[in-house]
Amino acid sequence: MGLVAPFFLAAPLGLMAAGALLVATGHDSFVAINLGRNVAITHALVIGWVTTTVMGASYQLGPVVIGGNLWSERLARVQFLLHVGAVVSFVWGLALWDTMVMGFAGSALVLSFLLYVVNVGHSVWSGRAWTLTRAYLAASLTLLVVAFTLGITWVGALQPSHLWFPITLGRLSAHAHLGVVGWLGLTVMGVSYQLAPMFNVVTEARPRWGWHALAITSGALVLFAAVIALDPPAWARPPLAAALAVGPLVWGADQLRLMRHRSRRRLDVQGRAVFLSLGFLVLTVALGLGASFGSPLTRDDEPARWLLAYGAAGIVGWMGTTLIGNSYKILPFLLWYHRYRARVGREPVPMVNDLYKDSVATATLVLNGLTALMLVVASLTGSVELLRAGGAVAVVVGIVHVTTMAAMFLPKKARRPASATAGTAVAP
Repeated sequence: MGLVAPFFLAAPLGLMAAGALLVATGHDSFVAINLGRNVAITHALVIGWVTTTVMGASYQLGPVVIGGNLWSERLARVQFLLHVGAVVSFVWGLALWDTMVMGFAGSALVLSFLLYVVNVGHSVWSGRAWTLTRAYLAASLTLLVVAFTLGITWVGALQPSHLWFPITLGRLSAHAHLGVVGWLGLTVMGVSYQLAPMFNVVTEARPRWGWHALAITSGALVLFAAVIALDPPAWARPPLAAALAVGPLVWGADQLRLMRHRSRRRLDVQGRAVFLSLGFLVLTVALGLGASFGSPLTRDDEPARWLLAYGAAGIVGWMGTTLIGNSYKILPFLLWYHRYRARVGREPVPMVNDLYKDSVATATLVLNGLTALMLVVASLTGSVELLRAGGAVAVVVGIVHVTTMAAMFLPKKARRPASATAGTAVAP
């Protein structure tokens, strides 16, 4: 519990930082996707919010679900402190476009990722059997290494003393997709094969296309990154984007099929998040395909519009929705297990669902979805005012999310007598 909770509680700060940067944005954000502020916002979301959440979840799920052991829990705690400090410094350096700060902070980030890969990789490779979740995590960790190796190379190339080669939009796209789709996308997909059936009690169906989705996504991503890094002609980009979309869509169809066979008919916050995230996945694919065509869909004077919408739908909508929904299941269960499990049958104890208010959790989910939609619409229409408003809502989402998670640690009273609690309290 003490290992996972700090990651979950620190992660929303990345969303809040991205929202604050969006509040101060201007029309230039629609002109250049590689604008310093845009890059800072993206990294605040990706390495600050989503990655930090995924790290915390995988430190728990690796040993429990896969059956392997972490290399060291102490190393994980050191890595948490290093990661938080490196993310804050790196996002700050990007926002100011201070290459010296970016260099030092980027090096600290690489060290953080290396410590994480060694620690979680040990649990993945020492697991008992090659389940779907284990295979997805193995692939995502491999692509994470490639992504941060490219990332620190790009940072090095920006140093005035280096200037090895120009950082083109194609090279940035390769790095971004390896990190977002390869590392985070595959992790979210693999973990969902474990959590969605478990939390929604899916017993009458099994994953049908999980291995296909993994192979297609990994193969298409490697091809996409290799080709897009060479800045191919415009006609080559839509086929690459279409190929990259197949794997996640196959996974989404499999998730939808599993959820239709759930025994728990009443959806809780995690079940609602599954369906909402699948809707954002479809929107992400549509926007990605649109962005790949460029003109005439994209205005020549503001070419970053579709790319910003694509990123908002994928990162805030698809991944953010999934992680918020899972956080209201993982953290309460861990807290209940460590604080109340030993007291079951001896005294009244709260249920897992008593540790948070479902209505507030659902409101957080809705607000996050609203944030994603506002950012998508603002990007497509070129409305700076709506973009800033979306940033303000993102700050609110981060505050509400971290506050509700912190409130879980406050003492809770049992709503049921001990006899009724004893047999049912362990249900997530």
